[in-house]
Amino acid sequence: MSSGIHERTSLLLEEAAGLFKPLANEPSPFGPSPGYPTASQQVPLARFHNEATLTEGVLRRLEPWFHIEREISGKHPTGRPCRIDAVLKPRDAPAWKNQNVALGVEFKSWFPHVINASRKDTTGWVAQTIDYSMTDWTGYGRLPIFMCPDPFMRSRDVTGMDATSDFVDGLLGKFNVGYMALFNGVGLTMLMHGNNTVWSERYGVSHGRKWTLRSRTGNRS
Repeated sequence: MSSGIHERTSLLLEEAAGLFKPLANEPSPFGPSPGYPTASQQVPLARFHNEATLTEGVLRRLEPWFHIEREISGKHPTGRPCRIDAVLKPRDAPAWKNQNVALGVEFKSWFPHVINASRKDTTGWVAQTIDYSMTDWTGYGRLPIFMCPDPFMRSRDVTGMDATSDFVDGLLGKFNVGYMALFNGVGLTMLMHGNNTVWSERYGVSHGRKWTLRSRTGNRS
């Protein structure tokens, strides 16, 4: 990392630490790590009973790190209009592989969409995000899409992934779909292709340094 990028990241980290407010009584991701296995545990966003309060709480935490635009409209290849909750553009863009990267986020309230979700609910939300990954968003084009929270309540511990979960996450990753969730001691975290961290509050840009996150069509090998 160049000195300029490192300095910029340090300033963002200092700002984020000063503004930190817990979302679910979790410890600050800017303090001492709780260590394994606690740090791999997902923190339920159970106090958010509607999508509006969840969206406000999460986006407030992301503001030190990202420029945020809300309620962006777009058009699916079928011609159907779509609208996504938020688009994020990194404030520390030089730290990312694709310095023009923008990230779409679609929220669902914890109740009843996640904690009481049926298979129909979950697959419907996943199908929606796949549609969104193919949508031409006004001013952005196609975007990687992150579901928030994680509809499957996964752990960050890769040893806990069974073959089916690994396949589902890998398939979603091929559609440029991931998820953003809250993890104990790590904070808000964006993951894709299973447990591959794109970005987190605690560690900053991870796989985002080497992945362009550009949408692809056809052969993805």
